[in-house]
Amino acid sequence: MRGRGSRGTLSPPPLGRTMNLARASSLLFLVELLNTAIGFFGTVYFARELGATLLGVFFLFEATLYTMATVVDFGLRGAVEKRISAGEDPGQMFGAAVVLKLALIVVVSAVVLALREPLAAYVGADLALELVGVVIAFELSMLVVHVLQGELRVAQTAVLHFLRSLTFVSVAVALLRYGYGVRALVWALLVSYTVLLVAGSLRLSTPLSRPKKYHLRSLYDYAKFNGVWGLGGHVYNWMDVIVIGFFLSQAAVGAYELAWRLTTTAIMFSTVFARVLFPQLSAWQADGATEKVRDLLSDAMTTSLLLIVPSVVGVALIGREILGVVFGAEYAIAAAAFLVLMVEKLPQAVNLVFDKAIQAFDRPKYGAIATVVSLSMNIALNLLLVPRYELVGAAAATLLSVTANTLILGYYLGRLTTIRFPVRDVGWTVLASLAMGAALVGLTRLLTVETPGTLVAAVALSAVVYGAGVLAAPPLRVKVVENVRDIRG
Repeated sequence: MRGRGSRGTLSPPPLGRTMNLARASSLLFLVELLNTAIGFFGTVYFARELGATLLGVFFLFEATLYTMATVVDFGLRGAVEKRISAGEDPGQMFGAAVVLKLALIVVVSAVVLALREPLAAYVGADLALELVGVVIAFELSMLVVHVLQGELRVAQTAVLHFLRSLTFVSVAVALLRYGYGVRALVWALLVSYTVLLVAGSLRLSTPLSRPKKYHLRSLYDYAKFNGVWGLGGHVYNWMDVIVIGFFLSQAAVGAYELAWRLTTTAIMFSTVFARVLFPQLSAWQADGATEKVRDLLSDAMTTSLLLIVPSVVGVALIGREILGVVFGAEYAIAAAAFLVLMVEKLPQAVNLVFDKAIQAFDRPKYGAIATVVSLSMNIALNLLLVPRYELVGAAAATLLSVTANTLILGYYLGRLTTIRFPVRDVGWTVLASLAMGAALVGLTRLLTVETPGTLVAAVALSAVVYGAGVLAAPPLRVKVVENVRDIRG
């Protein structure tokens, strides 16, 4: 941390460091759009090739993988990104993160191998060795990505994520054709994260330097709260799947997770923008540019919600048709959960902004408090609701816990800076979404959405009507035009 005695040389970040957020986020969004397209068509192929049960096995492997990865990381990635973005001994902070991470990898890998048989019974296949290999590649590659983000080079990570997605789908499809079944997807994960690690390492500017005790302590001081925060993120992403795996079938896991992944496409730009947002907020906060921080937070909430509001309306009207047409009739059992999960993306979009802002203010303790509350709620509600309400219960548990987390983060962020929620801008997005919904209802009365062609027509009409509604709103039109100018530079 800044100004801690004589241990370590802490130089303040240079004043005026500014990212072109519009350009960086648009580049990331375009690449993520390609990633999503690749991942989407790959998932459709996997769903039809493997069926809901075997796909559920893979999703349970992923849930176990990211549980292990969360313990191995426990806040280190976020800590090193924060320290490097603030200009604090980048090379030595990077070295400290590697030392701590390798130690955690050894300990957690030993535990996984000791529990090999129970894990095989839960997941549905013996994949313990693959699990250890993938988590090593995943954790080291993600560390490299966070170092790049700490260098304010977020846009440059876009090509790396694209390369990983392309590698995963290509290798998985090839191995599936050779009859490797669910292991094709597991081995593809290992290859793709290895490629990400190598490619990312070649792009780093931060040297890997020998750390001192101070640097280990500095990362620990941030990570001890950030790790609880990260655990909350893991629970948010995977607790419902983990509990469904215990109480319901692997087919239910497959259907639910596919519905979840479809909702993540709606929040894709919000997630991308949040990744770009953090290093800029961190730099401005370190420079004392409080008014810039306040304005950016307000604009960020508008941007984050821009695609979520119309997505909720669309799923409410044709959610079952989307699942059935895209993946097959067996996956339509998750239709009701699909809608609840899409509604959950409304507080989640705001949560992404609040989360990055509190990290930028170097207050991981606040995030940890919010996480403890929402994590406890999520676990308790999943255990209570899934046995009784099945997939809808899992989705409702996620919605309620994320809402609680967002409210707590908002309360603490309000103690650090003024929060100006963009009521007018969000109101315009609601009006544009309702107009889109009316047009969609009219279309579904003329034709039944039951083929890929009719689904594409419905989505295209919705996009055109909503886009026209956004451009018709004066404040939103101004923001769109300004962002386009920023992108052109």
